Amino acid sequence: MFRVAPGRVSNHVAAITLLLATGACLFAILPEARAQVTVSIDSKSNLYASGLASVPPETHPNGEGILPPYVTLTPGTGRVLRFLSVSGSVSYNNTDAPAPYLGQFNGPDGGAVWFADSNFPTNFLTTSGTPGLISPSEPSPTTFYVDMDSLGGISGMKLFESLPSDRRVMFLAGVFLTDAEPTAPAPASLDFSSTATGRSFSDLYPLLQQTFYIGDGLTGEGTGSIQTFWVPDGATRLFLGIVDGAYFVGGPDYYDNNAGSFSATFEVTTVPEIDPTTFASVISLVVGSLALLERRRAG
Repeated sequence: MFRVAPGRVSNHVAAITLLLATGACLFAILPEARAQVTVSIDSKSNLYASGLASVPPETHPNGEGILPPYVTLTPGTGRVLRFLSVSGSVSYNNTDAPAPYLGQFNGPDGGAVWFADSNFPTNFLTTSGTPGLISPSEPSPTTFYVDMDSLGGISGMKLFESLPSDRRVMFLAGVFLTDAEPTAPAPASLDFSSTATGRSFSDLYPLLQQTFYIGDGLTGEGTGSIQTFWVPDGATRLFLGIVDGAYFVGGPDYYDNNAGSFSATFEVTTVPEIDPTTFASVISLVVGSLALLERRRAG
């Protein structure tokens, strides 16, 4: 017959208490997970029509596209958005571009899309005018860059690189909204050029109604770490779409000649705020349990 000494029983109780306290501590800091969501984004999805019942008339004379898809978000604070998979390909023009430049499908990070026509170089694309960014001496053909204006309550966006091969257009983008229709003024436009925010950020904190670059949701192109997009407080909807326009400069336009689509799988989790008082109590319990265990062993 086996007999357990009383001192050993106390040691076991202390150890169990320690484990429970540690578990409570870990549980308190674990994020609350939400089921994964997969959304299909047509290349004609006009991000500037987010939150509207229809695309405003006479704002897109060469192609208004379609309303962008969206998902409803659970209200709260400390929410983060992460993309687990983004796939597919889109084209800026698979309809009527000159033959050498037709198609040019690219993935969700965007592509260096080449063009050449009788309108280049033009003052609005080069530094010889405003707000052009390309050097007038840059040879043709060259690639598009992004310098879009705001429309209504939705902000514009900028993405320019000096090397034509580093420029990106037709990437997956998003915007957070409340339940209300977005109204002017729009927040400041974000700049995703490598000289500013860039596209390799680990964390991004967009505002309500502020368009932001998503790409494939990784810090690199098809590689790297999963990026974290912090959901602004008050956001109840996430819209996904494309930023497009004439030469990708100025007002949104030319959505109807796009082709292809993206598929994005993502999740929104909540990072709970830790009450310092509660956290300190848990730590005290852990320390106390360790001290009790040590005394029992010494006895």
